[in-house]
Amino acid sequence: MTAEMRDMINQLMGSNRAEEEGRVLVPYNHHSVCRAFLLGCCPHEILADTRLESFVACNKIHESAHKADYENAQKEKDHFYDVDVYERLEEAVRIVDKEIERTKEKLKRDCENEIDQAEVMKAQKIGELGEKIGTTIVKMEALGNEGKVEEAMELSKTIEELKRKKRDLENDVRTVLNTPQVRLRVCETCSAQLSIMEHETRLADHYGGKMHLGMERIRETCEEMKKTIDERRAEWKKARLGLTYRDDDRDYISRDRRERRRDSRERERDYKRSRHVCYYISIAESVPRGDGTPGLAPRDHREITVIEIQGVLMKGKGDEAAIGVEWNEFVIPTL
Repeated sequence: MTAEMRDMINQLMGSNRAEEEGRVLVPYNHHSVCRAFLLGCCPHEILADTRLESFVACNKIHESAHKADYENAQKEKDHFYDVDVYERLEEAVRIVDKEIERTKEKLKRDCENEIDQAEVMKAQKIGELGEKIGTTIVKMEALGNEGKVEEAMELSKTIEELKRKKRDLENDVRTVLNTPQVRLRVCETCSAQLSIMEHETRLADHYGGKMHLGMERIRETCEEMKKTIDERRAEWKKARLGLTYRDDDRDYISRDRRERRRDSRERERDYKRSRHVCYYISIAESVPRGDGTPGLAPRDHREITVIEIQGVLMKGKGDEAAIGVEWNEFVIPTL
């Protein structure tokens, strides 16, 4: 049985297939399993056996049997793995973009102060035309394979026109093209160095090759995920809090119920405390003592609860609202 057939069977049967083969697998949701692989877009897997493979290394488990387990579990519950995978793809794009800038800077330094910059710009234009010719050839071949003959013929005319423009520019800057540094340009998708003098067929081989198409796929997937990543992150956070992330109204109802239950418990505690703790309060008025100093004369006594005491105290003003405690009695002066 070939490796491709084995992977296909594993993807269909999941971990059950591994058990039949006597292999022990960790669960698909284990932290050591590559989530990007489960979604079919691990950069290391896509760019395997290319120059960029080492730039996007991945040391997590890539097991085809896990894909079936994940896909079945995803039908029952949203795992939000795309949130983590987006960050992984974004990192891969950032790494390759950094390599592109580094290579471009190197080529620029090699060309500085040696060649007329106007001629260099023309050489770069030749490179851009070559890139467009290569990508158009790939599209034309794809249309031909799909049986869309008329559309393929239209692209064929476009290719011939691009070739004519490229030849005119090459004749105009033939001298500067003999400089090795000028003949090289960087692919803005995968960071490969290309010769602007390369034949169109060779350029088409690059643009239809594994590294270029793989990096193009990574960029497109990342851009597609970017459109909904903020919404997905918000849903993921709500799900982690145990809330129903598909219905905000139910979130508010759930939160309101919890708050009402908490307030009810607090009121019940206050009520029980007020029934068991009572004080005698004296309402007094200011009267002069024998030595001429002001004093307090009791005017009324009654039993009140703690909550009532709080209500009375709120009516006091300034120093006259001060409380004196004597024989377990609260004395409040009249105002």
